[in-house]
Amino acid sequence: MIQSMTGFGKGEARVGDCTASVEIRSVNSRYLEINVKLPQALSTREMEIRETVRQRVGRGKLSIMVSTSTGQHNGEVFVDAESVKQVVRLLKSLKKSAGISTPLKLEHVLSFRDLFKAAAPETADGEEWESVKSALDLALAQLHEARSTEGGSLRADLLKRIAKLESDLEQLEGLSRSRTEEEKSRLRQKVAGVLDGKEVDPARIEMEIVLLADKLDITEEVVRFRTHNRFFTELLDGEESNGRRLNFLLQEMNREANTMGSKAFDADMSHLVVEIKEELEKIREQVQNLE
Repeated sequence: MIQSMTGFGKGEARVGDCTASVEIRSVNSRYLEINVKLPQALSTREMEIRETVRQRVGRGKLSIMVSTSTGQHNGEVFVDAESVKQVVRLLKSLKKSAGISTPLKLEHVLSFRDLFKAAAPETADGEEWESVKSALDLALAQLHEARSTEGGSLRADLLKRIAKLESDLEQLEGLSRSRTEEEKSRLRQKVAGVLDGKEVDPARIEMEIVLLADKLDITEEVVRFRTHNRFFTELLDGEESNGRRLNFLLQEMNREANTMGSKAFDADMSHLVVEIKEELEKIREQVQNLE
């Protein structure tokens, strides 16, 4: 199923006393980029989160925000006694060096906030992690749904544009056939004028005219372009999202359009080729959004 690379997903889950919330924002990117922001207590779990995301997402730049809370609010707060001793020694040394006679007071020590620490909840790597995994799963499911919905809209738009290309190709092919015959007639008249009554093998002249006219024929390019259109449609309806392959296919379609443009020998044909190239550019812009 075709998917967009833009989307948003959010999941919340509770396990025991722990509640986790995961938000995922996805935007376009050539590759898969994952940026994860985690609570300090779960920093060692970042690689597991990245691996889980890689299994579910193919391309895009993802920003993942994880937050947790515990019903215990708890953690005991304790004083780091060793740090307090170090701070007191430091302050006394500073007083002596600066010649300060003011007595050392408790508020001087309390200004060092790192002396107080909260005990990590017992659930930090148990219930907390389980709640995060559940919330991540829900967020990824919602992200997939959002990207699929947007992908469906892009698919409908792209199919309309492919139909427009088919219509332009049909007109271009019709013009090419009629104008090729006109070009052959013009070449015959030009050759007759140059020869001015001189005897030359008419079969040889006709063969040269046909060869010159064939150089202006765009039948092969039109056939290849239509084949690309069919394959493009098949990729849109495939089981997987094929944004990268569609982008490569568009490059081939552009090459055919450029060749047809070089063979266009009147204004109407040139205008149609320009329309085709403009449509291809619009398609390219849309394909950049696909996973």
